[in-house]
Amino acid sequence: MQFPIVPILLCLALGSAPASAYQQFLTYRIAGQDIQSITLAPHADENPAAMTLNLQSSGGSSDILIESDGGLDACKTELEYIIGSKDAYAEIVVDMNARTMNGVMVLQCATFYGLFGE
Repeated sequence: MQFPIVPILLCLALGSAPASAYQQFLTYRIAGQDIQSITLAPHADENPAAMTLNLQSSGGSSDILIESDGGLDACKTELEYIIGSKDAYAEIVVDMNARTMNGVMVLQCATFYGLFGE
């Protein structure tokens, strides 16, 4: 039995293409003592919400910009409780290719206590 060449070549070409369904997560773990300030940018309807964390560490200060198609007000409130804390840290998980308008969504914004004993 002889198979047509075109469908076989088409199958081989499609099989070698990169997967279109994948998930990419970005996880931040930030010690409370390193957080200096948290600010939310004014939110426009078609843009993702944006939160800037100003961090201070032994190497100097830096800013982290976190964007999400969901609101970040609750996350900001949660993080404000641990600013300057020596025994707490924050964990923020961002889906970098979410099925949302801008493709970014904060999935988790949590704080944990008692993990850095003095």
